Amino acid sequence: MAEYHLYLVRHGQTFLNTFHRLQGWIDSGLTELGKKQAIATGAALHNINFNLVVSSDLNRAIQTRDLIVQQLSSATLPIQSDPAFREVFFSAFEGLPADLVFQRIAQRNGFISQDDIIAKKGFAYVRQLMQDDDPTHKAELYPDVITRFRKGLAHITQALPTGGNVLIVSHGAFIRTIADYLGANIVNNFPSNAGVTELAMSLPSNVRMVEYNRSTL
Repeated sequence: MAEYHLYLVRHGQTFLNTFHRLQGWIDSGLTELGKKQAIATGAALHNINFNLVVSSDLNRAIQTRDLIVQQLSSATLPIQSDPAFREVFFSAFEGLPADLVFQRIAQRNGFISQDDIIAKKGFAYVRQLMQDDDPTHKAELYPDVITRFRKGLAHITQALPTGGNVLIVSHGAFIRTIADYLGANIVNNFPSNAGVTELAMSLPSNVRMVEYNRSTL
């Protein structure tokens, strides 16, 4: 059975990150610090022999991916973009101040904060409350994010059937969802920009957490 070691990396800091805005499927470019973060992560991963590189199809992930790849020892690597690894879709809340959005959702439902909801009811409940509060009711639910993740993993096994080391550049809420699903403690623990989460996989249905949210800068 093929074995995969997955290095799941959040994109570097973006312009909207500096204002703590919800940034799901909308996009903004990397800041100078974000570029430095991506380069530092690439340097930290320099000696790993990657067999495949995949990123979300959003520009901030692609920018981060390309900066990381420039630091790697492998001369040429197959590189793909896959919308399966996009950020969580926040619908009508896209671009709004994250703290205010989650404070309002929490307080309207008898909680103090997003992390209070997570601690008491779980991360999936946060996604459900956001969709309930969304005027369009299109904000993405937790099970839908997991389904996308499994789809992305299936794409990886098709592209690399013999297994190997895979770099995946994705997004904060997406990675936090996967980490929660795989049993990591995510309360007051959001993926850092360009931070590394390591997973091991034999099949898309058999994935385990190795390490969550290791910072490289």
